[in-house]
Amino acid sequence: MLCCSLITVLVTVLIGWIDGWSRTMKVGNAAYGRGNYDEAQAAFQQATLDQPDNSVGHYNLGTALYRLGKFREAARTFQTSLSRHSEQSAKQIESILNRSSILYNLGNAQFKVGDLTGAIASYKQTLRLDPQDADAQHNLALALQHLRQQEDLAQQSSSSTAPKTEPNNIGRAEALRLLERFSENENRLRRKLLQQQRKSGYRREKDW
Repeated sequence: MLCCSLITVLVTVLIGWIDGWSRTMKVGNAAYGRGNYDEAQAAFQQATLDQPDNSVGHYNLGTALYRLGKFREAARTFQTSLSRHSEQSAKQIESILNRSSILYNLGNAQFKVGDLTGAIASYKQTLRLDPQDADAQHNLALALQHLRQQEDLAQQSSSSTAPKTEPNNIGRAEALRLLERFSENENRLRRKLLQQQRKSGYRREKDW
């Protein structure tokens, strides 16, 4: 379960910082707090147009997109926030948005679209910045586990379907039995993977 704990903090920090941008962000934060993520997305999108070099606006937009299930767009937006973050003054943003939070949510979005390699890299970078982040540790272990399972499944599938080197004159009935057995094994592996996903899910996302 991914939690949202930081959005109200952003409101209190940013009110009055940049008049027009701040008002737009306030509208977005209020909509997000009500669970109206479509309205929040629209407001945060406008905020990124008003202040395209501000990493916080892109970050907030990413969280709204994530809540709407637009994980691929969210990943791209978090990457934009990450690049803008590196361009901003550290003193300006240190009390508002930290780099590890961007990387963590980027990893979550990458995980959701099946980019396990990207997610693993993002979680590792998160832990380099914040080695005590237990949720990043958990999600990294989960991503590594899923990647291994995918690789094992692919290896089993390729070895089961590889052409035989020695003569094998099996009949049609035997071939159908072998195909059915392979399908059962593959389905069993998929069920096992789904059970593990249900037992060990994501831990929180970091929202502003």
